[in-house]
Amino acid sequence: MNPIQKDEMNETARLTSAAASRPYVPVTDVGRTFGTTYFLLSTLLASIVPIIQLGIGLNYKGLCPINQHISTYMIVAGICGLALVGLSLLISLTFICFIPDSTTLTVLASCHVCFNVLAVFIISIFLFIWFILGCIWVFSVRNKVQFQDLLKPNYCQPVLYKAAFIFLIVTIVLACIQCCISCVRQCRSTDNMK
Repeated sequence: MNPIQKDEMNETARLTSAAASRPYVPVTDVGRTFGTTYFLLSTLLASIVPIIQLGIGLNYKGLCPINQHISTYMIVAGICGLALVGLSLLISLTFICFIPDSTTLTVLASCHVCFNVLAVFIISIFLFIWFILGCIWVFSVRNKVQFQDLLKPNYCQPVLYKAAFIFLIVTIVLACIQCCISCVRQCRSTDNMK
């Protein structure tokens, strides 16, 4: 046999055996992130904001004649936020309970995780659009809203309006901070590659 052909066969064999020994998706690596107690607790902590939004929206529904959509915005944002928290908890519990057990459960758990990730993606897209609508509804009446006279058409219950306003502002600020952090990380990783 030609020595060059022998080397090619060895390289091919080495690549094939290495590829066959690794799973296509490194499920255990992902499981270390989603299956931690820290992730579980932080997800539960993140549920506080949607619960507050839902509570305020339901409590003050119909008390904002200047724009009835503000209470609806809070209710829907709260429900979708809780749905995201619930799906995140399901993903976490999937990694904690099912993945280490067996190959069959790993396949079923992987399908479950894929379905949850798709649902999270769809809800996130909806929430992004809903956030833009919330900004339009809340910020468009900012200079016209008044909080004293319930009978005037430009009245809005102060807790409802101010909570919606604050949640939107905080979300915008946090998104800007996240963009800055991502840009800094990208610049640092680009500099490290040079």
